[in-house]
Amino acid sequence: MNTVLIAILSAAVVLGVVILVHEWGHFIAGKLFGVRVVVFSLGYGPRIWGFKRGDTDYRLSALPLGGYVRLAGDNPMENARARPTNSCRAPAGNEFSSISPDQR
Repeated sequence: MNTVLIAILSAAVVLGVVILVHEWGHFIAGKLFGVRVVVFSLGYGPRIWGFKRGDTDYRLSALPLGGYVRLAGDNPMENARARPTNSCRAPAGNEFSSISPDQR
């Protein structure tokens, strides 16, 4: 029984490290390309513990089945709700990627 428990805990720790390294790769890629990282989370669901440094909220969440990195501009609906759309105006600069495909 003791060996089974150690095997399960060891597998959970190894999986946790793999998830951490994987999500850290997303984090670093976002930072290298100048994208603001909004959330770096290990786990899903409600936040159990964390801290905020700069623009990033680092958190440990309730369901330890993975993790995620939320990058600024990741959700196109955020930009659509933030400003009114004007289909007569041509998009300038980076706005083209922030409007929905049917409006392009």
